[in-house]
Amino acid sequence: MKSVTCTILIFSLLASLLTGCWDRKELNEIGITVGLGVDKDGDQIRVSAQVVVPSEVASKSRPSKGAPAVTTFEVTAPTLYEAIQKITEISPRLIYLSHIRMLIFGEEFARQGIADIVESLMREPFARTDFYICVAKGTSASNMLQVATTLEKIPANKMFSSMEVLSKTWAPVSKVTIDQLMDVLVSSEIHATLPALEAKGDLPKGIVEGTDNVKTIEPTTVLAITSLAVFKKDRLIGWLDEIDSKGYNYIRDHVDTTTGHVDCPEGGKIALLALRSQTKTKVFMHNGEPIIQISVENKSTIRENNCKKMELKSVEDVHEIERESNAKIIEVMKHSVETVRRKFKVDIFGFGQLIHQTNPKAWKVLKKDWDHTFMNVQVEYKANTEIKKIGAIMNSYQKKMKE
Repeated sequence: MKSVTCTILIFSLLASLLTGCWDRKELNEIGITVGLGVDKDGDQIRVSAQVVVPSEVASKSRPSKGAPAVTTFEVTAPTLYEAIQKITEISPRLIYLSHIRMLIFGEEFARQGIADIVESLMREPFARTDFYICVAKGTSASNMLQVATTLEKIPANKMFSSMEVLSKTWAPVSKVTIDQLMDVLVSSEIHATLPALEAKGDLPKGIVEGTDNVKTIEPTTVLAITSLAVFKKDRLIGWLDEIDSKGYNYIRDHVDTTTGHVDCPEGGKIALLALRSQTKTKVFMHNGEPIIQISVENKSTIRENNCKKMELKSVEDVHEIERESNAKIIEVMKHSVETVRRKFKVDIFGFGQLIHQTNPKAWKVLKKDWDHTFMNVQVEYKANTEIKKIGAIMNSYQKKMKE
């Protein structure tokens, strides 16, 4: 009996030492931030926080007619977390970062360097690392966070969902999380890329109109993730176009499925849907010089046939399309590499990373002047397209219509 009593007393004393939820915050005390924008303001940082309006998104509440589902608070301070805390001057709730979906850098800020912000957010114990990062092309992050969006009431959720869908279905776009970005920034073997966020349409008008922007069939302004931003270390140095972004993603094995086209031998085009795509990259050393070999395996199906003469009647016709597809993929990858070499002179493709992983001894020598070596490294390209399906009909009926 005494032993039982002693055990209870010991556990009671131990329980008294537990702190419990010392940092607990009630829901009505916090402002759930879903989007964070970072811009330059002189020598300080302008931070924009897109915060959810609970009454407009709660399932049991009746939304106010025409009221937005989010509000944006904006302040300026010397550092990121000073700005976040300073938002309480204008917000009735404490800014809460655990539910961030999107981090947006304004173009001007990104050109000055983003490493400090990335490190600050990685230090934050309450911020998750599964949000996506992009750069506002030609404007500020603040402007992007003020544009109302269709289908999704919360703009940051719209951008997050777009990134998820596009990275799986459209080759020019790839998604980047903060831990992935951090890994690249601390590496000497590769330079970073981030998705480019553009405002299509009349951006100033879209901002002024607020929720009226999405009350018409065609909104005044829409947010689109279009291509990729190129960095040297942590500074933005330029933009890839759609085609070169596609080539980059093929090389980096970021393409899952996508749609493209090839030209028919005697006029017209055939649209192909890539069902699966896989890229394997190898490096070989020849006389102390690296040779990069890139090989793409592509399983595709024909989705549209506008060829003037080819009617897909034979296996040879299908093989001809496969050869055209191979040539197109190689052309896109080669053009991307040459564009990056000519315009930016930095290795965003991870060739240096590949050498380091497969031949550390060679990398010890090459890393001293890798950006210069990258400009002349030999790259060999190979593509193998296999058309698995040609659609529900064999031939185009348009020829019969003309006849």
